Amino acid sequence: MAVEDSELLLIDVDQLDFLDDGTVQKNDDMADDDEEQFYERDPVSGAILVPMTINHQPIKKDGEKVPLKFRLGPISTQNMGFITAKDNYKLYPVKIPRVDTSKEFTTYVSGLFEIYRDLGDHRAFNVPTIGVVNSNFAKEHNATVNLAMEAILNELEVFINSIKDQNGRLNRFYELEESLTVLNCLKTMYFTLDGQDIEEDRPKFIESLLNWINRSDGEPDEEYIEQVFSVKDLKSGKKVFETQYFWKLLNQLVLRGLLPQAIGCIERSHILTYLNDTCAVSFDAIGDSVELLKQYPRDSSNTFREWKNLVLKLGQAFGGSATTISGELRDYIEDFLLVMGGNQRKILQYSRTWYESFCGFLLYYIPSLELSAEYLQVSLESNAVDVTNDWEQSCVDIIGGKIHSILPVMESLDSCTAAFTAMICEAKGLIENVFETNKSFGEYGHEDNEMLEDLFSYKNGMASYMLNSFAFELCSLGNKELWPVAIGLVALSLTGTRSAKKMVIAELLPHYPFVTNDDIEWMLSICVEWRLPEIAKEIYTTLGNQMLSAHNIIESIANFSKAGRFELVKSYSWLLFEASCMQGRKLDDPVLNAIVSNSATTKDDVMIPEDILNCVVTNAMRQTLAPYAVLSQFYEASDSGDWDQALHLLLLLIEFPYLPKHYLVLLVAKFLYPIFLLDDKKTIDENSVAKIIDVIETEWDENDEKSSNLYETIIQTDKILPDSTAELLKNIRKKLNFKLCQAFM
Repeated sequence: MAVEDSELLLIDVDQLDFLDDGTVQKNDDMADDDEEQFYERDPVSGAILVPMTINHQPIKKDGEKVPLKFRLGPISTQNMGFITAKDNYKLYPVKIPRVDTSKEFTTYVSGLFEIYRDLGDHRAFNVPTIGVVNSNFAKEHNATVNLAMEAILNELEVFINSIKDQNGRLNRFYELEESLTVLNCLKTMYFTLDGQDIEEDRPKFIESLLNWINRSDGEPDEEYIEQVFSVKDLKSGKKVFETQYFWKLLNQLVLRGLLPQAIGCIERSHILTYLNDTCAVSFDAIGDSVELLKQYPRDSSNTFREWKNLVLKLGQAFGGSATTISGELRDYIEDFLLVMGGNQRKILQYSRTWYESFCGFLLYYIPSLELSAEYLQVSLESNAVDVTNDWEQSCVDIIGGKIHSILPVMESLDSCTAAFTAMICEAKGLIENVFETNKSFGEYGHEDNEMLEDLFSYKNGMASYMLNSFAFELCSLGNKELWPVAIGLVALSLTGTRSAKKMVIAELLPHYPFVTNDDIEWMLSICVEWRLPEIAKEIYTTLGNQMLSAHNIIESIANFSKAGRFELVKSYSWLLFEASCMQGRKLDDPVLNAIVSNSATTKDDVMIPEDILNCVVTNAMRQTLAPYAVLSQFYEASDSGDWDQALHLLLLLIEFPYLPKHYLVLLVAKFLYPIFLLDDKKTIDENSVAKIIDVIETEWDENDEKSSNLYETIIQTDKILPDSTAELLKNIRKKLNFKLCQAFM
């Protein structure tokens, strides 16, 4: 061959159109500039640059490079890209790609968790031992785990069907389909035939095998079949059944177990009509083969041996008979019969992939999984694994017994499916259990005890690690509906002590994105179940802060009280007291006023049943709100004109031993001085004057900064007050002298 001719064999890559990604197909007539409007390329490497956000890019395009930083948030949707260049501070919210937060995913995760929970004691694999009871338990265990595997597959198929028609989820659809293919292979090889029930389970095995093979790639598709039947050789005038494409298609359908479709192709080709008029021997051979295909035995191995014996006799009879058809057509028919008879060479010849020949061996050669390793080796020698997809190598590993190898691949496709696949494999005994050594439980040392306290120790096994990691992943999605699943996965973990699980739950629970009262009740129920009083206090503190932000002071104080944050309870109670004093009347809070009042004194007061109040108000609240209660009674006495009672209540507040210093100035400036001292008509008895003098002489502090600041705020609205606390004190002393003289007169 000349050099010029050999160059024709090389691929001209410039003429190939590649997809920009695995989800978008472009038409050949799309211009190159249409592509550039979606992507930019690195000027050095030429690699496609995918934007972090849909907004304008943080990197300037005028030649000036701006440093871009990134911070990963606790929630998958709360990550932040940011730049800190001079006079250019910008934030760019970034969502981690390939994170599924859809309702369909939530339903899928919940369904798988229910399957896991319902397994009960069957989540753990026990090595079978001799005995009738143990034998029955092993049989029940296998049946239960097999049903769980079937249920997992059903949930995945429902999930796939729910998203396949959604826009923008094509890549997700393909990932889940590949996961389903791997699971179908796993189910076929390890979750259908068990022990003495092989004959009973053979129909399930055949059905599972065909489902795995034919759903994996959907071949042959309708378009290919139509192309085969549309082939016409005008020069030779061949009919469709005289072309090699027809027989390749027919044998492919037979090898894949698509027998009704194979029979349909034979009927559509009209080969029987042709042979009926041309060759009786060939007509009988094809007619008998059609009947044999219709009667392919799925029920038992014994029936299969009888069926195969008939196929072999049919092939031998046809091979030893004279025919009146072309030699090429005779070879095609003979090959077809050899494929049905399980001829190894012909199965490999007509198989386009390794899994087609593998399926053909199990259907027509010797249907035994004990020979699966040999079938796989022969199939791979004829057709190599297609490395452009993820599922083929995983299926090869499954058949070869390398279950561990498939889990990282499955995790790259879907972490949820991978985690529960690891679980079901461990339950079946396909991957190692925790403590898979020769030591008994009591023989573990200090290092082993540390492992028991760590749910993420590699010694716990891959299933435990993946399930617990997935639980943490669910918590990072920001979806409160998935949190019960996450906590449930940790609680049901087969590894780790109760204290280890308790520690993990205590770490997770405070981050729960609660919204409603039902959410709070659920959190507190978890605290009760796992005996987490400190976490309950932390939850109440968080609730208190949230209520405070919503200006719901009473509920905020109630939650702080339940959290044991008594300093906060006292602080905010005094703030309510201060706010009321500044307003000179009760606060417009019906709940607060109902707490401090025994009965409704005005039409605006609201009576709240005692049992409801007892649920809201704690003993600490009653104590810290006592000053406000006295202040509220002071307002009521003042409004009713009972000045003696009002003065008595005011003196109770002024003499209160725990009254902060700056509130003494507040009470005197807002009530005592303007109401009782400036009004000469209101008399004060000698005993009350003495009490006031004693408090002012011992507690009044002109150097107190808080008192000065508070007084400056008061005099902005009350112009009758002196300009400073010092002048106010002088005026108070003068007025007290006058009131004392007035009392003696």
